[in-house]
Amino acid sequence: MRGSPAEEYLTKKRGLSPDSIQSFRLGYVADSMPGHEKYAGRIAIPYLSPDLKTLQLRFRRLGDEDGPKYLTVPGDIPRPFNTRVLDLPLDTMAVCEGELDAITATQAGIPAIGIPGVSAWRDEWALALEQYDTLYVLADNDDKGQGAKLGETIALRCPNARIILMDSGHDVNSYVNEFGPEALRKKVGISE
Repeated sequence: MRGSPAEEYLTKKRGLSPDSIQSFRLGYVADSMPGHEKYAGRIAIPYLSPDLKTLQLRFRRLGDEDGPKYLTVPGDIPRPFNTRVLDLPLDTMAVCEGELDAITATQAGIPAIGIPGVSAWRDEWALALEQYDTLYVLADNDDKGQGAKLGETIALRCPNARIILMDSGHDVNSYVNEFGPEALRKKVGISE
């Protein structure tokens, strides 16, 4: 990661700290293995177990180049990102659409898991989220309108859910980058 185009993208364009990049073990595919050439030049996002074993990898393109935004290894099943946070003794948890939004929320002081896209939600995941007094669904408010849909889907399964819709045109990452982490905490109703 160090010195790669991904490091510059994540720190300068996405506002992630070097500590977050290291904590979440984000990587960069400079050279791919045979058969994995399509992952070259992408950010490697590991889905880690509580003991920091890699359960699966997703690969995100840098910026707005052509091709799919995310790729996964064939056969991988959808799962929440950052599930290691579920083992912490917390009263509240946040759910975001996407890994970078979950990292951004966590970096802002709001522990979060990420759902890898609206269509990836599985109802059985609600079982892991019912333990919290309050579940904040930090919903994207971009031009696709899918964030509110994800929030409503989760709220149907989790009676402890509160949907926090980002300002128009924003997801969690862009909101924090424009207004700062304190603005996100204030929007959620969490003060330090």
